[in-house]
Amino acid sequence: MKKLSPRLLILLLIICCLGCNKYYSPPGVTPPRVTPIVVILGSSTAAGTGANPIDSAWAYRLASIYEDNSHKTNFINLAVDGNTLYQAMPSGNYVGGRPTPDTTANINKALQYHPNLVMLSFPSNDIAANYPDNEILNNYAKLTSMLDSAKVTYIIFSTQPRDFSDPAQRMRLKTLNDEIKAIYTYHVNDFLDQLSTSTYSINPLYEAGDGIHLNNAGACRNL
Repeated sequence: MKKLSPRLLILLLIICCLGCNKYYSPPGVTPPRVTPIVVILGSSTAAGTGANPIDSAWAYRLASIYEDNSHKTNFINLAVDGNTLYQAMPSGNYVGGRPTPDTTANINKALQYHPNLVMLSFPSNDIAANYPDNEILNNYAKLTSMLDSAKVTYIIFSTQPRDFSDPAQRMRLKTLNDEIKAIYTYHVNDFLDQLSTSTYSINPLYEAGDGIHLNNAGACRNL
């Protein structure tokens, strides 16, 4: 059995609770245990880019750890290389000059699986596209409002260091991350500082070689 980090222990507790049947059962009758469904919406890091082999990426590692610890969970990974929050927006959400929703990998698609938990992992592409913070936060607000309405628990993965040539763009990773944490508090899985240099480039220990993605050691830090 693999040792679980504090973050994984918390996630495990959440998923175990989600697997408990909430419906009333007569005294003496053990309710059936429901297999929790976890959907991941995100971009290339969640899809596995940078890890070698791909099952060393955090999303696949997470599924493997839960399986190894005898907590059956159905993980559905809808992450797509290059996606921003705009691709995750609800179907019909069209904004001039911005990407259209990807109906194979957006919030509507995620909700079709009737998930117990949705993980949102969009660590840097929106900043790379120079979308302003208020735009990014508005998109998170739309997604989380839909999840709240559907009574689906969610976790937002923090921003991630990236070797932008512009120092101001690198500092936006920190600024946006702080804004997200202030709004979503315990819903945020924050690992930005652990992966970063003091100027929010990727720490060389965790660099996959392209200035964007994490190697296997960095993928572990996401958990």
